Amino acid sequence: MADLQEGPAYKRLADDLRSQIAGGTLGVGTALPSASQLVRAHGVSTTVVRDAIRILREEGLVYGQPGKAVFVRATPEESTTERLTLDELTEGFQRIQEQLEGLEPGSGRDAVEDLRAEIADLRRSVAVLQAQLIELYGRVGQPYPRDKAPLKSEDGSGRLRKAVSD
Repeated sequence: MADLQEGPAYKRLADDLRSQIAGGTLGVGTALPSASQLVRAHGVSTTVVRDAIRILREEGLVYGQPGKAVFVRATPEESTTERLTLDELTEGFQRIQEQLEGLEPGSGRDAVEDLRAEIADLRRSVAVLQAQLIELYGRVGQPYPRDKAPLKSEDGSGRLRKAVSD
């Protein structure tokens, strides 16, 4: 266990597990030690273990399979890259929405064409991200949750529907 002395116990445990994931000791697809093993090994309570796992889950590093175990989903680097890319896409969509709201009827075809090109670029980025997520899910042996993915609408309008939230 890493000798981390600062902060609450659950954050120290999360830091230690994150370091093990980043260092490859706990590889993608492998199960974390059980809660009871973590309690014994780190001298903490089950609440501390639960809170540490919650932090790692929120960061996208682990996922739980009820009745089985908690598995490593991604390295910290992979998780950060996914978050940054999604944040960039969100910002891009917000910029487009602001630009569309600022357009007045008949305000020139160039502006509309520029927006269409930007939307097409963002759609390509979303498709690449979706392909990467599908691959990541496959690497960890999990089915990709297609019902929660941003997909083109069924009516053929080409507009993206919102992803379904948990």
